[in-house]
Amino acid sequence: MEVHAYPTSATTPVDLAAAQQIAARYLSVTEHGSEITHRVTEFDGGFVVVAVRGPIPETSSPLPPPVIGGTVSVIDKATGAVSYWPTYPAALIAEQYDEMLRTGRLIVADDWPTDDDREEE
Repeated sequence: MEVHAYPTSATTPVDLAAAQQIAARYLSVTEHGSEITHRVTEFDGGFVVVAVRGPIPETSSPLPPPVIGGTVSVIDKATGAVSYWPTYPAALIAEQYDEMLRTGRLIVADDWPTDDDREEE
């Protein structure tokens, strides 16, 4: 399996602050009347971004539930590219992503898909 990622205008390598900016710019989701925020978790190869309903708790309280459907992403540290992942735990996503990097299975596209590209699928 290969991982397809899409480019951003980020300065690389990406740090936590830049990952948060990428999430806000490229991964913003609007859901009927719900405030959507991003929990960004750093790991060796990048940042797992999970969209959740409501604000992120400042304490060790459990996170609000993730938004279902296309809301777990990885931002690559080296390139700033964004890839989409199933709604799995962040640690599992990080492990699988690092394996993809080690085995050369990350493919960064030249551009984001257009609506026409999606209709062809």
